[in-house]
Amino acid sequence: MSSKSSSGERVFAEVVSRKSGSGKRTFEHVASQLRDMLSSGQLKPGDQLPPERKLSAQLSVSRSALREALRTLEFAGVLELRQGKSGGAFVSSGNSQSLSNNMSDLLRLGNLAWSDLTEARIWIEQIIVRVACERATRKDIRLLEENIRQAEALFEAGQLMEKTDTIIEFHNILARSTRNPFLVMMNQSITEVLRYFTRRLGSERTREVFKSRRRFMTAFIAGDVDAAVTEMERNLKKVHRLYLRLAREAKANATSNSR
Repeated sequence: MSSKSSSGERVFAEVVSRKSGSGKRTFEHVASQLRDMLSSGQLKPGDQLPPERKLSAQLSVSRSALREALRTLEFAGVLELRQGKSGGAFVSSGNSQSLSNNMSDLLRLGNLAWSDLTEARIWIEQIIVRVACERATRKDIRLLEENIRQAEALFEAGQLMEKTDTIIEFHNILARSTRNPFLVMMNQSITEVLRYFTRRLGSERTREVFKSRRRFMTAFIAGDVDAAVTEMERNLKKVHRLYLRLAREAKANATSNSR
């Protein structure tokens, strides 16, 4: 076992011994302890937790309760559960996938409206555009322009879903140019939700997005922040209307086929 993994196991054992009298014997106890240890810096990304048998004994919980806690933390993006000889429970380096999954589920269940998602996306994107206008480097601008060229080439080749994925990635490149990890993660969470649904609803079949991208880049490179924000907002609202229409068509087709 690596020194980093050994360190994580040692720290975990010490903390468990200090808190074992708390009386909690459920998976919430395990999850809350792990979260406390992450907040305090006692556990760090990449640390490996003790083996299941040893961990359940240290916590005085059943292995089934422990597994439930680990699965809960994996779903939340806190832990990564790996299989095989070098497997085990590792503290995650963090990603936005768990938040994306939660938002996707809320949309499917109807607890979150597309209009709410679009509204929030427009607000977040406004901040991203304004900050990116100040911080983007020449390399960032080249990456954005290359993204547009790649998307257009895919469109010409009839690879519409790959084109859509590339168009979505434009927003991630723009977010990364802010140099703000929080904005990057928030944006990735939203774009992954969009990626999930576009793969099920289909792709736009016109050139309008490329015209919008070029108008945006003209304003962005010139440092015309207000014009860049306005163009981005116009495009996002159009995308919102497009996928509402595609969703209605998909629902109508499903209803027709079920008859």
